[in-house]
Amino acid sequence: MGLDAALDAAVADGLTGVVAVAAGPGFRWEGASGVADVKTGEALTQEHRFRIASVTKTFVAALVLQLVEEGTLELDGVAGPIAEGATIRQLLNHTAGFPNFEDDVIAMFEPYRRDLAHRTELGPDQMLAAVKSKPRRFPPGEGWSYSGSNFQILGLIVEDVTGGSLREELKRRIFDPLKLADTELPPDGRPVAGMARGYLPPDNVLLPGPELVDVTDLDLPYNPAGGGIVSTARDVAAFLEALLGGRLHSPESRAELLGTVPSDWPESDGYGLGIERVTSLMGISPSPCGPAWGHLGFSAGYGTIALASESGDRQVVVVTNGDIVTTDDHWDALGRLVWPAYCRSVPGTETKV
Repeated sequence: MGLDAALDAAVADGLTGVVAVAAGPGFRWEGASGVADVKTGEALTQEHRFRIASVTKTFVAALVLQLVEEGTLELDGVAGPIAEGATIRQLLNHTAGFPNFEDDVIAMFEPYRRDLAHRTELGPDQMLAAVKSKPRRFPPGEGWSYSGSNFQILGLIVEDVTGGSLREELKRRIFDPLKLADTELPPDGRPVAGMARGYLPPDNVLLPGPELVDVTDLDLPYNPAGGGIVSTARDVAAFLEALLGGRLHSPESRAELLGTVPSDWPESDGYGLGIERVTSLMGISPSPCGPAWGHLGFSAGYGTIALASESGDRQVVVVTNGDIVTTDDHWDALGRLVWPAYCRSVPGTETKV
């Protein structure tokens, strides 16, 4: 099975649409399959944009490391009162101990099950207050637990020390220098021009219904630094190439970026500073050519797999406007797309699909 066939197979397996970009020495491939809008039948293309969810964390980490290089922040210094004793490093690698704003996702979606047009009353200040009203999972530096709250705090720290918005700083320092014209951090989490519609399947546990559920316009609580960026597969691949290729930081900062702690979950086997070391897709589809670096991202109706080699010379980015969290079959189908694309430029690697 070739890459085009693997892409079509991922859609045939139940995903609404999938876009993929892969590149390596002497190799570049792009593809799109499925639809961007079920109602209109609009075909999905490379130009469509997606919510990339937690892949945002890697962008924010790149920005934070630039501030560390400039001396504005100290990587191992206590990150001010808002961080309650945690350092910048501990926030970046999820060893700070803060819980998530809402660990019970099913409960969080309860108002939307009653009314898809529900408007949240929770802004960033209320979300942070909810986080800090809960007990810490462990003292800073004494455990590992993935939490979007860490990056919510980092976003506020960036704004405090720069005097600009996180949106402005990302644009000035990352998006514009890398010419990521289709990448932005919306100010409020609402849909932006050029986005593919996002869907949950009828049998999903969050908003079950008799047919596909369009969740593009849901007014969900918004954590911009933890998962707010909208982008394309092409732009995310270009970012990873620059980040891991050393174009955004000094060699010393790049080494810090890739210094991992063990991550106790299926998504990765090590977590650096806003970046994951991935050897298998959710423990279901292992890489045949060694580890990749990057991040996975999930939000209602969207999924992103963004991976690159340690040197940045190989990248594979897959984005979908359908739910990929709930089934092993989807991960298996995506593995038959991701790993052959990622490993294609590695001599002697067997990449059957």
